[in-house]
Amino acid sequence: MESQSKLGVLFVDDEPAILNLLPRLLAGMRDHWRMSFADRAEKALDLMATERFDVVVSDLNMPGMNGREFLIHVRELHPLSARIMYSSCSDQRSILECIGVIHQFLPKPCPTELLKSTIQRAATIPNLLPSPLIREKVSKMERIPSLPSLYLEVVRQLQSRDTGIEEVAKTVSLDLGMTALILKIVNSAFYGRPQPVSSIAEAIGFLGFETVKFLVLGVGIFSQFESRKLGGISIETLWQHSTRTAEGARFLAKEESASRQVVDEAFAAGMLHDLGKLVLASNFPEAYEEVGRNAQAKNVEWIAEERAVFGFDHADVGGYLLNLWGLPPGVVEAVAFHHFPTKSERTSFTALTAVHAANVLVQTQRRSLGGIVPPQIDLLYLAKTGRAEALERWREQLKEPPKI
Repeated sequence: MESQSKLGVLFVDDEPAILNLLPRLLAGMRDHWRMSFADRAEKALDLMATERFDVVVSDLNMPGMNGREFLIHVRELHPLSARIMYSSCSDQRSILECIGVIHQFLPKPCPTELLKSTIQRAATIPNLLPSPLIREKVSKMERIPSLPSLYLEVVRQLQSRDTGIEEVAKTVSLDLGMTALILKIVNSAFYGRPQPVSSIAEAIGFLGFETVKFLVLGVGIFSQFESRKLGGISIETLWQHSTRTAEGARFLAKEESASRQVVDEAFAAGMLHDLGKLVLASNFPEAYEEVGRNAQAKNVEWIAEERAVFGFDHADVGGYLLNLWGLPPGVVEAVAFHHFPTKSERTSFTALTAVHAANVLVQTQRRSLGGIVPPQIDLLYLAKTGRAEALERWREQLKEPPKI
């Protein structure tokens, strides 16, 4: 009974040296984890038929059934298990083919502490969505985005103390679309630059590493949906709203003298707060079109119809995925609760405060919402955070692109 209360973790790798090393590296987790090891995917599936595993960590390149094929079986047979893959970052084409199959990618070799923290974070996932049924539905969706390889490379670089602006700029410059977007954002009226910026290194220096990192993440995720059929929503319109919300949330956080961490988290969460809409619209295009039609016909908020049709909403899905990917808790909370911020127990100004306000204010300033009722500000939550009197000031500040 005691072993069943521990987190069940299954490692799958055909390299004997790896399987022999892992138990020694993770010996300190034996009081918390129930660990099993398999040298073949087929053997791992046999183990999963008789034991419950909360997290499955698999190598990509294995003889016979490879990691992708194995995790497809795991997705179908054991949808509540978190699926983590690790492989060489140089194998980018194969990694991209795993989009929708894996929840998280780790580099191989993987630092022990990163492996531990990723698995531990996976253990918290069940607490984020309301019921196992919802987790099962999300886990079984085929069209789930994955962390972009360029984002993983930038994160890897930023984890090194020796990384400078020029090195990150060189990496980002390999993606012409990413470069163009960063330059467009830094030269927008929102930032009030007196002179245009034409150098990606200068743009990174102005925006900061964290902002650029989350821009890379946002663009990479949105690009995975460009060729997909989306039920009743425009990816261009959603992208414009997401970037505007991100900019607005970042501005409000700076206006409220928040820490640099909160400012960065506000930008990231603003960029990704509607990720769940992309996932739902891509996986269930007909049902999502129904959501839009019903919201307009009933004159209710979009999120109310999502809950009526699916039993959960895009904020649930977005928060679930970001938590699974290991993004900072402040970002996950802001995305998961941006429509219902009173779910948070915190009473201070956080990224959630900034994103909740920016999302509402940006939407209510649009000339046309297509007959859809815009989201509402939660005045009780603002009062709880001591920001009730700031609302009108924020509304005025976000009317036009403010000067930072």
